[in-house]
Amino acid sequence: MRLLKNLLSVIVVLQLFVIITVITQHSLEKINDIYKSSLISNINPEKYPKNITLAEIKREKNSILNSFNYIKFQQTIYNLWLKHNNKLILTQKVETKAKKLLGKPYVWGATGPNCFDCSGFTQKVYKVIGVNLPRVSKNQAQVGELVHFDELKEGDMVFFDTSKKYQGKVNHVGIYLGDNKFIHASSGNHKVVITDFNKKIFYKKRFLWGRRIIKNKVEYASNFILIPH
Repeated sequence: MRLLKNLLSVIVVLQLFVIITVITQHSLEKINDIYKSSLISNINPEKYPKNITLAEIKREKNSILNSFNYIKFQQTIYNLWLKHNNKLILTQKVETKAKKLLGKPYVWGATGPNCFDCSGFTQKVYKVIGVNLPRVSKNQAQVGELVHFDELKEGDMVFFDTSKKYQGKVNHVGIYLGDNKFIHASSGNHKVVITDFNKKIFYKKRFLWGRRIIKNKVEYASNFILIPH
């Protein structure tokens, strides 16, 4: 149901984008025509000095005609929409892949395909969108943009200190799903599960920080900090 709602949101955004594009294009074409007519009427070869050639006048005319270009404006709007849409699609891919692995056994040191530890799970899931995470959770915790608990969004990684004696050091990782829930390979449950922060207060108390790596494709490489382990 959640996936269906998100897909419907994408469809609505697409429809609005098409409508706005058509209206914007039509309006800007009219403005563009008026603007061009005004500029062209002011280009009079007789006003130029005698040593200015006709070719130079044409070049100036073309330069003026290109100075107001609705296509560039339209492309800018499209790029902004595409950036948002890419992020939504990538987030959905991560969530879908993660949920397909629900119930897979937890095995320390395992990276799949049939069993995982916590960082092996996140490494496997994010690989579906072309993100190559470091192997262990402490190194994954240094990838991407730092986010606090109240800033978490779907697709963010969430990091914890689940040791018996709290030290503030990362030793567990999961993926935030929204609605105060995250999915992770749990050693306590011996499998991949979805946990609710509101029902499992332990995880909320032991939460350290989140990391956001789903932005847009060109930012992946620059956000990654790989540390040998």
